Amino acid sequence: VRQHYLSQGLRPATATGYLNETRAFHDADPDVLWITFARGRLWWAFAGPEVHWIGGAGEAHGTRYRETLDGWHDHDLAGKRLDLERLSTSLTQLAGYRRTICRVGEADYCLQMINAQADPLLVQIGEARQQLEVHLGSAIARLSWADFELLVELILTRSGWRRISAIGGTMKDVDLVVEQPFTGERMLVQVKSKADQAVVDDYARRLGARAGEERLLLVCHSPRGQLREPEIAGGRRLQVMVGTEIARRAAACDLVDWVIERAR
Repeated sequence: VRQHYLSQGLRPATATGYLNETRAFHDADPDVLWITFARGRLWWAFAGPEVHWIGGAGEAHGTRYRETLDGWHDHDLAGKRLDLERLSTSLTQLAGYRRTICRVGEADYCLQMINAQADPLLVQIGEARQQLEVHLGSAIARLSWADFELLVELILTRSGWRRISAIGGTMKDVDLVVEQPFTGERMLVQVKSKADQAVVDDYARRLGARAGEERLLLVCHSPRGQLREPEIAGGRRLQVMVGTEIARRAAACDLVDWVIERAR
């Protein structure tokens, strides 16, 4: 095979590359995992041992194929699709490979993704982030009422909302009115240090009596019991944000240091 390509005028390294591809295709065991990239996803399969010839200029030439054992798969073993956006570029850069067959340098990572195995490093990061959110939530609960209301305003502003009312304004039942500049959507926000379900239900009832299409949000760092989001007439919903969810939003908005300074 190598001599054939050399006779075609190819460089020795290129001819050797084609020889290696031919060997890999014909000699690979059935337990060899094959992957490819198509339609924005990674696909994987196991191939049967038999090589089929489907015609060409004699048995030394022509097209050949190996059948997969159970088809090509584009999901991991947990059923999640292997979109390229999920995968590291250290693996997906193989999609730009211009020949047919090559070894996968990131084989361990590839198997990890196909087997739906958690990356130990990412697990540690996730656990550390959970601990941060728990402790940050405790620090938020120590804020003064004014600082807590300011924190809520900062989270909303850094999330793309624009304040159109003064903090602590005179509008009854509403601490803050914000607007999404792009869509024009408005939201009425009530900030509570503590609240139980009766407080939430009462707030929903009073706001439900208002005319308008604004979104409704109640933020409380120290809820008493599990707070449900009550339904409001007309299909509107009162969204309730509490505890670690507030801490999660604060961390995402780069407000950890701000909370630490204000909670001292």
